[in-house]
Amino acid sequence: MSSERSMMRWWLASFLLLGFISAALLLWPSQPVVPNIQGAVLPQPKLLKNIALINHHGEGLKESDFTGRWHLVSYGFTHCPDICPTLLSDLKRFQTLLESEPAYRDIQVWFYTVDPQRDSVAALKNYVPWFDPRFIGVRARDPDAAKGFEESLGINASVSGVPGDEDYQVNHGFLLFLIDEQAQLRAALSPTRTRQGQQFFEPEQVLKDYLALRAWVGE
Repeated sequence: MSSERSMMRWWLASFLLLGFISAALLLWPSQPVVPNIQGAVLPQPKLLKNIALINHHGEGLKESDFTGRWHLVSYGFTHCPDICPTLLSDLKRFQTLLESEPAYRDIQVWFYTVDPQRDSVAALKNYVPWFDPRFIGVRARDPDAAKGFEESLGINASVSGVPGDEDYQVNHGFLLFLIDEQAQLRAALSPTRTRQGQQFFEPEQVLKDYLALRAWVGE
């Protein structure tokens, strides 16, 4: 009889312990799952520092100009024959799609030139707003500023051709960068790649990844 009582007490204690653990797991704050985007989310946000840019209005930009809202940074150059115009057209479509969303519409799209020798402030002003008047073109103040900004984001670009020849070629990578309202780099978005080697950004995919990241961050 005593053994039966002991067994009952053991089962009761086990049942209560299981209930306590289950309740604790339900009440324990769960960590949101990192969104699965077409690109990479930084494990830790990277604060942008020593920004020294000029926008297509001729105004200087520093770190504080990248706070208060989210930013999407694209890059290229105005003499680009096809990839850059296509990219900006796709970002125009992204911006239009975003207008229909109930939240997270506070984003600024930038186009940073990796060809400051030819892309003056005037050249950017004549080029970037043509795709969307809300887009802003930017260039670095000087070579040191260009190097610092490009390294902080992970922008790859190089120039090939004969020195002094105005028809030199500019080669660059193809990513989009998302910066949060505290001027922190949060993610890099990758383009869609076809079997033939073509690369392009799908506006719907960019929108999906952007909204997922915003929801995850909670800003």
